[in-house]
Amino acid sequence: MATALKTPFRFQNALSMTTSKVKYLAKKCQQAKWLEQPEDEFGLTDEDSSAGLGVLLRRPDGFYSSDPICLSIDVLKAVERLGAVVAFTMRSEIVWSMEMEKITPDMTELILDKSGSILPIAPSVRDIGTPRCSAKRESYVCYCRRERFILIWASSVPNILAHGNDVETTLLGLLWGSQSTVPETANPHRSSRSSGLMTHQRGSTQSVLHSDPATNEKLSIIHAAIEKETAGHKHFDPEKNVLVVVVEMACVAKLLTEIRLDGQMVRLALVATIPLFATFSLFFMIVITGSLFSSSDPCRNPTAASIQVSIAPKLGRFPDYELPHITIQMPVYKEGLKNVMIPSINSLVTAIKHYEAQGGTASIFVNDDGMQLVSSDQAEARKAFYDLHHIGYACRPPHNVSFKDEKGKAKPLAKDDPAYFERKGQFKKASNMNYCLDFSLRVEEEFENLLEEESQARHCTQEHFTVDEEMEIYDTARSNVVESDGGKTWADGDCRIGELILIIDSDTRVPEDCLIYAALEMHGSPEVALLQHASGIMQVVNNVFENGITYFTSLIYTSIQFAVGSGDCAPFVGHNTFIRWKAIQSIASRDPETGRILFWSESHVSEDFDVSLRLQMAGFIVRLATYHNGGFQEGVSLTIYDELARWEKYVYGCNELGFNPLIYWPRRGPFTKLFLKFLFSNIKITSKMTIFAYIFTYYAIASAIPLTLVNYLVSGWFNADLDQFYLTSWKIFVSMAVVFNVLSPTAYTMLRHRLGQTTFFISLLETCKWTPTFLVFFGGLS
Repeated sequence: MATALKTPFRFQNALSMTTSKVKYLAKKCQQAKWLEQPEDEFGLTDEDSSAGLGVLLRRPDGFYSSDPICLSIDVLKAVERLGAVVAFTMRSEIVWSMEMEKITPDMTELILDKSGSILPIAPSVRDIGTPRCSAKRESYVCYCRRERFILIWASSVPNILAHGNDVETTLLGLLWGSQSTVPETANPHRSSRSSGLMTHQRGSTQSVLHSDPATNEKLSIIHAAIEKETAGHKHFDPEKNVLVVVVEMACVAKLLTEIRLDGQMVRLALVATIPLFATFSLFFMIVITGSLFSSSDPCRNPTAASIQVSIAPKLGRFPDYELPHITIQMPVYKEGLKNVMIPSINSLVTAIKHYEAQGGTASIFVNDDGMQLVSSDQAEARKAFYDLHHIGYACRPPHNVSFKDEKGKAKPLAKDDPAYFERKGQFKKASNMNYCLDFSLRVEEEFENLLEEESQARHCTQEHFTVDEEMEIYDTARSNVVESDGGKTWADGDCRIGELILIIDSDTRVPEDCLIYAALEMHGSPEVALLQHASGIMQVVNNVFENGITYFTSLIYTSIQFAVGSGDCAPFVGHNTFIRWKAIQSIASRDPETGRILFWSESHVSEDFDVSLRLQMAGFIVRLATYHNGGFQEGVSLTIYDELARWEKYVYGCNELGFNPLIYWPRRGPFTKLFLKFLFSNIKITSKMTIFAYIFTYYAIASAIPLTLVNYLVSGWFNADLDQFYLTSWKIFVSMAVVFNVLSPTAYTMLRHRLGQTTFFISLLETCKWTPTFLVFFGGLS
């Protein structure tokens, strides 16, 4: 009886202690000015806007005490979904300044510092804890756009105020353009495999001040070294750009000499042609510089670990790390099962089994854009094959924007017509992946809603569901979404997206151990958004043309390896790449017409180049991996027509990214918004020059025949009156012949020898064998 009387008293005492704690925390937050009401331009405050400001603390009975008592119900529900022990809202001058200066309307995550720390952004506090918001339970912080405050939560009470100070200090460093000096340590509120807000794991959002002075000193030294290393990669590398300046200024020197002799200042008008021809010659100068350095520079750079180049991580480096789920995304069209898809899937299944043996999980998500276009027998065969190998797939309806009238003339369909569906884009790959990713997110959202309903019906938490029960609920969610699409979408299997995505083509072979290495690499380098693997060549017919393109493709990848190892930015070629799902979500936008989320640009042919630029401008890193030694294999063009079509796609894509169509120049100007944003971004200037050189290479090739014809006419009609500033085609031809047919092949031969790929003389014979072929092929591209 005495025990029965003591228990209610202890419980009431615990509730009283909770009330005291929440009042104390609210007082401290007010003293720190974290619960400020926003003022308008006249200095007046809105009393209604303060309804969501306050502190929440979970009581022993599972309910929450708040200060003030009338705290917004939306905040309370968000904290309940997160399962947080304590939480408070932060609204201060620093938060308002961050909102005005750093946050854009479409932004879902804000990068806080160079180490890759992020602040999740939710449309509203109502969206926290749902699939509509990127903030997870382990994030511990989230900015709410509608309410204009930051929600901060923790799993224990003692460190919540230190956490708030840490967030405020980091935001202050972001606004001042300086790195926060607060040390970054592990989060005591989380398990050993989770890290905090100011640590280097994306999607995590907490850091706590460290109390050990010795540790602080070591961390300061480490951060100083990182700052120095980062700044060192921004230094201007002048060699190849100086060559352009020297050549162009030599022409200007001739003009000045002529003006001194005859005083004709009109010659200076020829200077206006320098920018155009400087861009044409930029790649030419890069080849000269690269050839000289690849022949004499130490060869440790292409194979040594750096910011842009990775080496194979040690398998025992993170013994307590829980391997993430990896989704293998494979967009396909009408490729055949036997010769294309089945060998690729078998290769993926082997890699998945190896990854599962290490403790990880992986799944295949096929974005099948041809299932509704092929015959019913072929469609059923694909479905059966996917089901046999437990492959998730999604398929959108055919392109249907017009119909034929009685006279056989095509007329446009109304957009509200049930039969209307538009597959946007020139080559449809980007819109295919966008449609399937958006479908996956909609299924995930429906799945979360059904889980919540089921858990409430059973009076239990979601952790009590078994794997089989979750899969049954997920199948129901997928069926509901397919039904809501009116049967337009065909889908089955597991369509969920994991923490990492491996995007491959339908004719790819992957190494058995690629998944485990990628998981460890991405975990150890959270600032990396794209891990691009160098590809080997998978030959099919072994004819002369395929052998030549195989040699040329190997030349390209070896040159890329040397350039990236020497400090250049790694490329993203659109396949054989591991992508961080959180990173690609952070640069996503919403289609104003359909409401779908767009991760890949549907208005650009080179959607991979577009994504690479946007990620690098957002502060992420693209990294190149070569340690599989060609284990990622891809097919090459089998005919010259396939190769020409590939080059036409590259040219079209570069034009699309850099320039507006001519008809829009009077209103929009010549350059696209993305190109202008790229020009003024924080990407290294050397990388910008390399990208310029790549883009204008196509213009230089295209101008070969027209400029040769113009030179022929000018040299014949005005030979006696030509200015010394003018370079004839013969002088340019000799330079091009020497550089591209002697210097560059010899340097490539030496590089292969020094990298240990083959011996010098065998490489030299191979180079001599294919040089005439390339001379004819590239000479004919113009």
